[in-house]
Amino acid sequence: MTEFRDAGPEDAEAIAQLHAESWRTNYRGILPDTYLDGEVFQERQAFWRDALRAPRAGQLVMVATLEAALTGFVSIVRGGEPGIGAVIENLHVGPQFCGGGLGKRMLAAAVERLATAGVTSACLWVYDGNEAAIRFYRRLGGTPDKHGFDDFAGAHAPDTRIVWPDLAALERACRV
Repeated sequence: MTEFRDAGPEDAEAIAQLHAESWRTNYRGILPDTYLDGEVFQERQAFWRDALRAPRAGQLVMVATLEAALTGFVSIVRGGEPGIGAVIENLHVGPQFCGGGLGKRMLAAAVERLATAGVTSACLWVYDGNEAAIRFYRRLGGTPDKHGFDDFAGAHAPDTRIVWPDLAALERACRV
């Protein structure tokens, strides 16, 4: 049975590994191959070590585990976007769990925690080239409302902000 819990510094390595694997699979053609085939794991490892050792105010990182093995993670921070209660920064599941509902269940658990803390809206930014993720978020009731570009790892990639002005509606959509 999958369990959800808050991430701690001891999870940094496993989160970085899953994060790098997810990016290599889903961001091919969006981020440079040299980055994805090279430094992505080391960069994500340093990022997660720092993020979990000294969490930012309002940061929530939860992991999903199955028999003690990491199967997914979600990272959300309160604030960060004017007029929006929280930003979903990361939602990744292991490739063998894609399409099985783990992402929805994990997001539901995190959103429930946000609602308990008084958060009423959320958003995320998604690369335009990540069409599967865009379809997933739209099925959960997210609405695109802004477009921009993300300069990361040598890429200048178009992205879209997806919003949920009613966090309770997102939680309900995740539980269906």
